[in-house]
Amino acid sequence: MFELKSVSSELFIKKELKGSKTRVLIAMVSIFLVTFWHSYSTIKVHQEYQRSLMDSVSNRVIDEVEHHFLQLRLEIKEFQWRHQAKLIALHHQGHDANKSDYMEILKLLRNEIEGVRLFSIVDGNGKALFEHITGDFSPDCKEEVNSTIAHNSQENLFFHRTVSSIHFDLLEPLIASEESMFLFVAFNPNHFQAVLKRHRLPQQDLFLLRKDAIGKVELSVSGSDEASFDDIVMIESEVNQFSYLKEIPRTRWNVAIRLQEQYNRKLINDNYLRSLLIWGVISIILLGSYISKRSRSMRQFEVLKQLEFVESHDSLTGLMNRTAVVSLYEEIRTEIKPGQGVALMLDLDKFQMINNTVGFTKGDRCLRILTEALQDQLPEKAKFARISNDQFVVLMPQLEHERACKTAKQLKNSVQALDFSAISPDISMTCCLGVVELHPDFVDGEHVMSSLVLSIRLAKLKGANNIQLYQSDDPELLRHAQEMNILKLIRNSLSENKFMLYRQALKVANNKVEENVYEILLRMKDDEGNIISPALFIPIAEQNSLAVELDQWVITQTLYQMSIEQSGDHYCINLSGQTLADSSMVAFVIEKVKEFDISPELLTFEITETFAITHLKSAIYFITEITAMGCRFALDDFGSGLSSFSYLQQLPVQKLKIDGVFVRDITKNPRNQAFVSTMVSLAQSMDMETVAEFVETEADYEMLKTLGLDYFQGYYFHKPTLWSI
Repeated sequence: MFELKSVSSELFIKKELKGSKTRVLIAMVSIFLVTFWHSYSTIKVHQEYQRSLMDSVSNRVIDEVEHHFLQLRLEIKEFQWRHQAKLIALHHQGHDANKSDYMEILKLLRNEIEGVRLFSIVDGNGKALFEHITGDFSPDCKEEVNSTIAHNSQENLFFHRTVSSIHFDLLEPLIASEESMFLFVAFNPNHFQAVLKRHRLPQQDLFLLRKDAIGKVELSVSGSDEASFDDIVMIESEVNQFSYLKEIPRTRWNVAIRLQEQYNRKLINDNYLRSLLIWGVISIILLGSYISKRSRSMRQFEVLKQLEFVESHDSLTGLMNRTAVVSLYEEIRTEIKPGQGVALMLDLDKFQMINNTVGFTKGDRCLRILTEALQDQLPEKAKFARISNDQFVVLMPQLEHERACKTAKQLKNSVQALDFSAISPDISMTCCLGVVELHPDFVDGEHVMSSLVLSIRLAKLKGANNIQLYQSDDPELLRHAQEMNILKLIRNSLSENKFMLYRQALKVANNKVEENVYEILLRMKDDEGNIISPALFIPIAEQNSLAVELDQWVITQTLYQMSIEQSGDHYCINLSGQTLADSSMVAFVIEKVKEFDISPELLTFEITETFAITHLKSAIYFITEITAMGCRFALDDFGSGLSSFSYLQQLPVQKLKIDGVFVRDITKNPRNQAFVSTMVSLAQSMDMETVAEFVETEADYEMLKTLGLDYFQGYYFHKPTLWSI
């Protein structure tokens, strides 16, 4: 269960959503960048495509313009050949030419060549011979005529504007003229209108711009498809907006193309708006997901709070339960000041009789009345808990020790004075109280609870309605205090690595093996440095579920020292019954053997016969798995179990360690001799080795040797010594 006791909803949600907000923001920014980059790329691709179209359009316009000029010049030459005589005659008349002759040729010219406005013959000085008929040339015409005569080629063609018209001129050498004379023909520009209209794409504006005058517009075709010869001069910034400019050879024109402003605006707006919409939709989904997750986390927090309350509180009274009050003590134990802190256990006398008499429903009502009454009397910071059907605990961390018994008496009297007449006139209630004054020697909450339970037990032995203070001279309390002190030492020794390993050598019969054989023995010191007997602290460790942790410590330290020593000696390690019942121990042993690179053949594990017989299935599994990797197994205290012989054949062990009770007086007790002889014969018949424990005299050794044992262990050969590297 998630620990929520001191966690606010905001802290819980912050932990549950850790990184979620950042991930959402990163995702939103990333999607924003990706979508807008995609739009930017799309616009660029589209613009590049438009540039390719503009290039194609401009090339077609230029080709058609050049072809038109070429066609006109060819038609002018052909006209001259056809009407050479008339043109020469008119030329000879010069300034004396009459208008009717001129108009006759003009009419022929207009009929044969499209778009002709007028014509004239120009001499080598640029002087028009028929200005008395056509009028004087405009300045633009004179400029172009002079430029053509000077370069002997028309390289800078452009539109000439007057107040009433717009045209362009072509000059061709006059055929059959002995002098340098030119036929000057002026044309209407309508053909150029048609060319631009024909090649303009719907989203484009098409222009003829002057190269020699920045911004001067000669001809334009826009979105309405209307051509305009308006005399417009653009500013430089407008000219820079054109997407494409390309020169028309032998003219003063550029073909200029730009995307229409509304098209550009639509292209940009549509793409970026689409990206914005996509980003917005995805962002809403992401934010919705985040908000939904936050809501789920909030609901989860509320559910967990409720579950935690259910798990940590009594459903009938709403008080804390045993687990909660134990945890609470462990949270506040370091805050309890010296001389303060009291725990009380209240046990109702013969409450089961009330249930049996008036029924469980009314009994529950009695408990609720008691709970409410005592809650009103307890100090504000006292913690009240119901730990079983008729037992309650009061934890008062700020109550002075000298007031402990007085407070207990007040509670006892309050219970005795409770009025249950509304439920039944026959109900009255008394209780016993156990009182524990809290101090640093209490290891944890379970230590406090076991002390309270012991106090209650002693109080009830004295009769109903009694109080028992834990700190007294009662032998039972003293024994319990001693056990709790040893339990504290065990835990400290485990956490601070203070246990010690001793080893005792085994004597090998007839030197049948080369390596030395030792049994590992665990030792512990008290605060004064005195050795505590394993017979005292091992049972306490087993009672408090620490035996597995002890065995793991012994295995780890033994293998570590073997890896340092590298002597090749054989070591025997005792295991508790709890260790064999732990399904994870097989993997632990295998892991440690590999970690310290120890040969499994150098290890023997020992278990007691009693546990092996009473937990046969667990023992067989553990022994089978460990021996499969090469380790050996010995059955310790063999002969103490009532069913040893019937179960022995099911246990895959390699050694029998005969219980020391059969060895101690073997020289004086024929029955023990017979029993040991029988066990040796049994072991030999099953290919097992035998070990005799507690060999303390030479006579014991000689007797056991004649009985055929394989190993001997005892003070006669070797007293246990500290094993240190």
